[in-house]
Amino acid sequence: MRTTFLHLSDLHYRPEWPEQIGLVFDKFIEDLKRELNHFEKPYLIFSGDLVREGEDPASYAAFHENIVAPLDQIGLTRDRRIVVPGNHDVSRMALKNKIGIIRGALSELSSEESFLNELPALTSDLFKSKFDPYIEAEDKFAAMTCCHSHLGGAGWDLPGDIGVYCLNSALCSFAGLNDPKTGEKIIDKELLSIDTRTLYQ
Repeated sequence: MRTTFLHLSDLHYRPEWPEQIGLVFDKFIEDLKRELNHFEKPYLIFSGDLVREGEDPASYAAFHENIVAPLDQIGLTRDRRIVVPGNHDVSRMALKNKIGIIRGALSELSSEESFLNELPALTSDLFKSKFDPYIEAEDKFAAMTCCHSHLGGAGWDLPGDIGVYCLNSALCSFAGLNDPKTGEKIIDKELLSIDTRTLYQ
């Protein structure tokens, strides 16, 4: 049995962007429709940045209105879609007031073990609110979602003895925000801790 995965990422959809979607995305769907004739029931993995501004429910609503129907029509329906968040899917508004607290907490967790031990508290106290708009959107977009049941990631068994596990690598992201004290952009490079414990389990 052959299983095909189509990988998309970083659409950065925004509602005031009809020209680019009308031109680029429509042509992409046309091309994809032709290519999919060669594959039986592929899966779509969308690995982050569905929208440009993750705090904006209107962005997700417009994404669903303009992106989901074309995907459904070519056979990439909700039950064939796997989705994980990116840094643009983070709500910057929810994150802004917690930057100092999150940075302080993460700086104290110097090892993978200490991060994983504190992850449940970090999730409920600091991380969850920055993903709330995304979680609602991912549930509508895909059957196989990264954050709906557990913010650190999720896995699924697919036909053909295939297992897929997706980690939320945006869990500790500061989404391109500036440090309120220095005014400089917070760089996430090499600071994006992930939930390896759940992956191992």
